[in-house]
Amino acid sequence: MKHTINLLLLLILLGAGCYKDKGNYDYHPINDIVTTVAKDSFQVNQFDTLRISPAIAGLDTNRLSFEWRVYPITDPGNSLDPGKIVVISHDRNLNQPITLKPRSAYYNLDFVVKDTVTGVNYFKYMFVQVGTVFQTGWMLLEQMDSKADISFITPAYAPYHGVYSASNPSSPLPASARKVMSISTQSLLGTLNMVYFDGGGYTLDNTSLQVIGNYTKLFYAAPELVQPYEMIKPSFYSYGPYALCGGKVYGLNGLFASKLFGTAFTQPDSQGYTLAPFAAGGSSFGAIFFDQAHHRFLYDGGGTSTSLKVFPQNTTMAYNLNNVPLQMLTMRAGLGLAIAPTNWYAVFKNETNDSCFLYTLNANGNFTTSPVAAAWQPILNSPEVQRSPDYLFSSTVKQMYYAADNKLYVYDMAANQSRIIYQFASGENVTALKLMNGVITLATWNGQSGGGTVYYLPVAATGDISNNTYTQKVTGFEKIVSLTYKVG
Repeated sequence: MKHTINLLLLLILLGAGCYKDKGNYDYHPINDIVTTVAKDSFQVNQFDTLRISPAIAGLDTNRLSFEWRVYPITDPGNSLDPGKIVVISHDRNLNQPITLKPRSAYYNLDFVVKDTVTGVNYFKYMFVQVGTVFQTGWMLLEQMDSKADISFITPAYAPYHGVYSASNPSSPLPASARKVMSISTQSLLGTLNMVYFDGGGYTLDNTSLQVIGNYTKLFYAAPELVQPYEMIKPSFYSYGPYALCGGKVYGLNGLFASKLFGTAFTQPDSQGYTLAPFAAGGSSFGAIFFDQAHHRFLYDGGGTSTSLKVFPQNTTMAYNLNNVPLQMLTMRAGLGLAIAPTNWYAVFKNETNDSCFLYTLNANGNFTTSPVAAAWQPILNSPEVQRSPDYLFSSTVKQMYYAADNKLYVYDMAANQSRIIYQFASGENVTALKLMNGVITLATWNGQSGGGTVYYLPVAATGDISNNTYTQKVTGFEKIVSLTYKVG
């Protein structure tokens, strides 16, 4: 009986082995895809267009889909981020503006061809190096109805519009943005590129202008009132740099010992202080500030001091440092070298009318032989001087430049009068201006979209514009409210 059962099992197994699979399967011929390009590595500047047209060969090239992948893409705010793969195009030929962060290392660039019938992927491996034209040139802060943006002009006068928004699509600038700046801090912070707006600001990457951090990350603890207005190292002798924020001043906790600003400088007395967003500096008093709330100058004494001090009472100088009952409009370096000016000029406005005054400080001075309160005078014969978007001072002669509406003026301090040195078309009004290396770089706006223009006006020894004309003109911007020269 046992032998009979075993024989039956053997017959069943043999029958199963002879069963034919009659399933309905479709078999496709192999569609080997071969892609070739002229070279395997490419260089492109950020925001320029990368164009690659690969040759594709295979049995059937009409059933393909495409992906162009770049990696690693890292988060600029996270140094530990290993990076991710980003698809930048689905087209057969790459024709794409490159917004990747510039760097010396190459990115991996993969061209992936997929057979949509078999599902097989074919890869072509390449590399791309992204450079930058934003290392050196003019950064321009533009205001629009509901937002702001930063554009750029290279030393060759080539404009790049909307650089900030292209680099930071998820961090739009609010319309309240008021100042863009680039400062060599001469500290462990190195060069800082920043943009300020109501309630905050951003630090920006030096090559891509990508946001790398919030303004408050520059401090051990966020300022009590986050309203940044200025960061300045006023002279070689002053410790600095100083961050002026919310009416207070902050310094680094050790010039070459820390990258963070400490707490606000302590008040000089029971009155407290609210500073105007300016600072002067020299060998005698460290940094000099103006307490707008109490109409007096204060100083920090230099070194590692984090306390503001009141100037001693003195009646022999040109004016009383403890009693200047006016509104400060600016305080900037005057004659001498930029790192060690001979004097500083402050422009004040009467708080009840439009009359203005010029005060001169000698930050290298004393209270007797070379008074720190050096001179003052009313600014006369100078139309609309109180309305200028900024004030510029010559480092070689006693002259000041200012603008109102469509006119650019030079103020002769000795003659105490101003004259028009350039006039733009009616309705094309000056919105921002800077003086560097004997050239006034000036922005205008005609009130229309795209009606912003940047002019380069060389200054002659007389203070006039050389040949009464500009040397360069760059158009197509929105309303420019701030500009700064960036050196990487």
